[in-house]
Formats: sequence, structure tokens, C-alpha cells
Amino acid sequence: MIEIATKEGWREYVDTTYERPAPITAEQLRALSFGDRAMYNQGRAQYSQAGAFVQTPQFHAFQSAVRDRVMLNAHRRVGKLGLILSGEPGQGKTTSLVEVGRAHERRRRDTAHPAARPGKIPVVYVAVPAQCSAKALMHEFARFLGLPVLGRMTYGDLLDIVANALRRCSTELVLIDDVHHLDLKYRQNIEASDMLKQLSERCGGTFVYAGIAVEQTGLLDGERGGQIAKRFEVHVAVPFPAGTTSEKAQWGDLLLAMESSLCLAEQRPGAILEAATTLHALTNGEIGLLKDLLQFAALRAIQDGTEKLDLAEFQRDLSRRQTVAELLPTTARRKRTRASAQ
Repeated sequence: MIEIATKEGWREYVDTTYERPAPITAEQLRALSFGDRAMYNQGRAQYSQAGAFVQTPQFHAFQSAVRDRVMLNAHRRVGKLGLILSGEPGQGKTTSLVEVGRAHERRRRDTAHPAARPGKIPVVYVAVPAQCSAKALMHEFARFLGLPVLGRMTYGDLLDIVANALRRCSTELVLIDDVHHLDLKYRQNIEASDMLKQLSERCGGTFVYAGIAVEQTGLLDGERGGQIAKRFEVHVAVPFPAGTTSEKAQWGDLLLAMESSLCLAEQRPGAILEAATTLHALTNGEIGLLKDLLQFAALRAIQDGTEKLDLAEFQRDLSRRQTVAELLPTTARRKRTRASAQ
């Protein structure tokens, strides 16, 4: 497991790639030795889980907005622009955040950009701890950068060394995950929010926040939030709709990409579209739930040797859920009746 909240872990994450295994037939797969078959299965599991990233229209819009702000902020001394990626759990916010960062750093390396030279850190990733104070959040930055922190250091000392390090390392992109932990009902969180603003003005990086329902944390409210709201564009990650013809086509494209990433030997390309409506009903269009559902189904197909998705099982799962949903109100009424009788 790669721990990406340190510069060494982040570098390993950016460097690591998982190639798609060469396609083989089910007959060829069965002819492999036990060890070779296990290695092939491990390779396609790694590719499906970590190597294949499905780029949705929402992701493309988010990535384009990040690129624009990195370019503009490179020429700004004050009033840095940023982005906020908000949404409910399961919408792929963290995945999108780190993928944008990884793609940016790889692009800098490929073009021999000065920010990717030895000793430079073009991208920094920090996750906000729960109930985080400004000093504690500074510690997270110092931990990523590998900066020594002495017990006698004040908040101001930490801010200085982190800001100086970000400038020296030519950091262009600062990714702040779990920003919903900065709920401004708590004073220490207000201080941490102010610290991020100070840090943004003192280094050259573009700050990108991601979190659950960020609009409801108070981060964008009042005098403090006013500046953030004006300078930070909010992108909301939402489930895939499937009402119009265009939306159904996009949902179908997503399914085809995920089907391909599973690398099943006997899966007929495009067969998954037969279950498009069922899969949308099962997942409500949530990309995280869809990915988990398909990967568990692929694992069963590998284990039982069928090497293809059981599309009928998706319909059976939906029928079972609908049956349970229909029974729940009746069960609840019975419980209330028994409680009243007691």
C-alpha cells in the first residue's frame, strides 16, 4: 500500500504504473501452470484496481480547470486562484484529486519542466486530520516535505519553514484532501482555514481542495469565506444521470471502459451494455459503487472460471433489493405496533 502523504510515497505513486496484461483466451488461461495463472490473475487485478483510470466528462472538466489555474497563478503574486472538488462519499473525489496531481507531475517530467528537476517537488498532497488545528495542519505539510520539526517551534515558525520549502521546491500544485474536516463551527478549524490562505499567498502553488459537501462546512461563508468563494471555483462531483439520450450514451461509455479494464478472457466487448439500466439502478450512477460492483463480479468470474460477467446476477441483485425495500415499511409498522402494545 503506497502512503502518498509523504514526498517519498507520492513519488512512488507517481512512478508506479501497472501495464495491461496481454489478452489471452480462456483455453490459454487454463493451459497455464498454477503459478503462471496466479501471476496473470494478480497482474490483471493490479491493472483493474490501480492501473486503469476511467476519465469521465466530470474529470476532464476538473482537470482542465486545474491546468488553467496553474498557468494563471504562475504569473500572480497575490489573489491566487484555486479549486474545490465537493460531493457526497463514493463520487471519486480523492481518486480524481490524486490523478490530477499525478498527471500534472508526469507531464512536467515528460517536458523537462524546471519544476520537475532534481530536488524539486511539483505536487504536494496533504490530508486534513479531523478536528485539525492550524499547527497540526502545518505538521502534515512538514511531514510530506520531510522537514524536521522541533518541539519549541511556534505556528509562525512552521508557517515560515513550510512556505519557504514550497517556494524552494517550485511546488505548483498543493492538493488538500478531506477539507470537510475544517468545519468552521470550531475555532481551531477557523485558524487552520486562515493558515491555508496565508500559505497560498506566500508560495507559488495552486491550491485544490477536496471534501464531502464542502459548501456546508462554512468554508465559503462570511467574511473569511467570501474571499475563498470569489477565488475558488467549486466543482461538484455528482452521480451519473441517465435520463436523456446523451446521458445514457455517457453512462454506456463509462461501462465500456470499466468492462475493458476487468480483462476477463471470455467477456464479449460491449456485452455489459445489456445491463446498463440495471447497473444504473443498482448504483444510482455512483462511480465508486459501480467500480466495486463490477470488480467483485469480475473476481467471481475469475474464481469460477467463467471469465465473463454474470449479467443475470445483476438483475437478481436488483430484484432482491427492490423486494427488501418493499418489505421495509411493513416491518417498520409491525415494530411500532409491538412497541405500542408493550
